[in-house]
Amino acid sequence: MKIILPKIFSKPSNDRRVCSLVLLTLLGLLAAAPRCFPAAPPEQTEVIIIGSGLSGLTAAYELKKAHVPYHILELTPRVGGRVRTVTYKVKGQPDIRVDSGMEEYWESNPAVQMIKELGVPHSESGAFSSMMLQKSLVLNLENPDEFQKKIFSPEEYQSLRDFEAMVSPWIQEMRSGAPLRPELMKLKDISFEDYLNRQKLTTRLKEWIRISVECEIGTHWDRISALDGLAEFGIFLGNGERSNRVLGGNENFTKALGKAVGLKHISLNHHVTRIVTTGDHEVEVQFLNTENNQNGVIKGRYVICTIPLFRLFEVQFVPPLSDKKQEAIRTQTWGSYFKTHIFLPAKSARFWTTTNGLSMLPILSDSDLGVIYDGNQDQKEPTKVLSLLTHGDTAESFNMLPEDTIRARILKSLDNFWPGIAQEVTRVEFYRFHPRAVAAWPVGRSRFDELSGEIRKPENSVYLAGDFTEASHSNGATVSAKRAVQKILADRAQK
Repeated sequence: MKIILPKIFSKPSNDRRVCSLVLLTLLGLLAAAPRCFPAAPPEQTEVIIIGSGLSGLTAAYELKKAHVPYHILELTPRVGGRVRTVTYKVKGQPDIRVDSGMEEYWESNPAVQMIKELGVPHSESGAFSSMMLQKSLVLNLENPDEFQKKIFSPEEYQSLRDFEAMVSPWIQEMRSGAPLRPELMKLKDISFEDYLNRQKLTTRLKEWIRISVECEIGTHWDRISALDGLAEFGIFLGNGERSNRVLGGNENFTKALGKAVGLKHISLNHHVTRIVTTGDHEVEVQFLNTENNQNGVIKGRYVICTIPLFRLFEVQFVPPLSDKKQEAIRTQTWGSYFKTHIFLPAKSARFWTTTNGLSMLPILSDSDLGVIYDGNQDQKEPTKVLSLLTHGDTAESFNMLPEDTIRARILKSLDNFWPGIAQEVTRVEFYRFHPRAVAAWPVGRSRFDELSGEIRKPENSVYLAGDFTEASHSNGATVSAKRAVQKILADRAQK
């Protein structure tokens, strides 16, 4: 924070009262200024939150509303977790901001309500996505119902409506949170692909469902159960859920959340190494301050741990997590993502713009390119950025390959998609912090089964949260945080 001293400090003054007033004003300004340095953890609080990603920040936001003391320990030097926005400097142009993490929030995500409560500028649109379907690009420039009438025959359209009418009550039952009926639970024992092949759906309809769902689950439709596939398909029912995008990048939301929960309640660069339960509602969280390599301890009554489940083995639990909880974690699978930013001159927008001046984006490409987004759609700058969200096996391989190899594959795929566009690319940037990006449940397992329920049960005053405990994507992150806080509030009310 830059402070400009008044003239009273540039020359002698005998007016002590004026000097005192100025000093008090400066101290007030400093106190009111946002902290730009990590807060030191207190010795004790009531709820210790591990991780300041979307789940950890949501938990803190809910605890603050309930007037329950909390403190967040964050491994990295920033808040937000996998919500990331990159700022690019281009000579002679305003900064370009592009999301290198998640892109949007479906309307059923509790994050949308928080975005509105915090007054974060955002845009809302229908569930519009163009798609490469059976080697042809079909454009979705209107509401999904009209789109489906154009791309499907009358018979296909009717069979899709019949299929949706059949599964809609099941999806609502899944969303209710109540235990599922045994006949519905049987759907966890077959793959989503096998289930759809048993329905009266044409190959074209099944391909539309596959391409729509696979980018949401980050893996192939034959690797998840039919039960979980239907749960994911729920956002596409009818005209589909509306999507929300934060203007200027999703970090504007997580920064607003961080400010709302209070930076004094967040300790950055603190690596949690051990969680020790010493008694009934007595927990110690041991950490290493990675800035000075000093170990420390914070005590509390509850812990909300939002560390991704596939990394939970890096933390010692004393006593250890139960065998059943460890089995539940071990038998989950994962979906992968890989992000690419493609820089192009403004004239290149002609490739994804119709003759009527409408954008075809986003496009589900069903290729190495994954989902093609307009990375800086809110900016009218000479430089355009395409943001590619690659998923599944392609993303898994990209996360292990040299960037020169990935660049060659991406540019080749881009040129196959829009012949001639590759020669106009001026820059390519990659972001590979998405391995095992979302949770998936293999055939025979489900997010609704007993083992998954075990993950959501508190153990030794420790509550596991994060998208890996609940559902894929950011909806799981926020839902799980709210669930953990509600259970803590209920437990406190009984004491």
